[in-house]
Amino acid sequence: MNPDPLPNSCRACGTLLSPEDNYCRNCGKGRGGKAGWQYKPLGVIAMTLLVGPFSLFYVWRSQVISRGAKLAFSAGILFFTYFVVERFYRVWQFYNTLLGGVQVY
Repeated sequence: MNPDPLPNSCRACGTLLSPEDNYCRNCGKGRGGKAGWQYKPLGVIAMTLLVGPFSLFYVWRSQVISRGAKLAFSAGILFFTYFVVERFYRVWQFYNTLLGGVQVY
């Protein structure tokens, strides 16, 4: 997966950008320090709490987060998702036992 075919191209549409451009002239997407809040590390954490594993999209589209940090964020997001799903399963098992073992299929 090659995220940027050219170093000075827009990640969203591929238009060539000049070094002084903060936004793409074609699609309006920000780059680097002008990226949206959801593409920054704290934004990724907030998105993970809001939408769970779907925040991986923002991690891998971010231009501000390094590749190593993207791998670390991905591992953390997947672990967090597993933890939440496992806890919900345990709660479901508890209530199923509490209701007398009623099986719902």
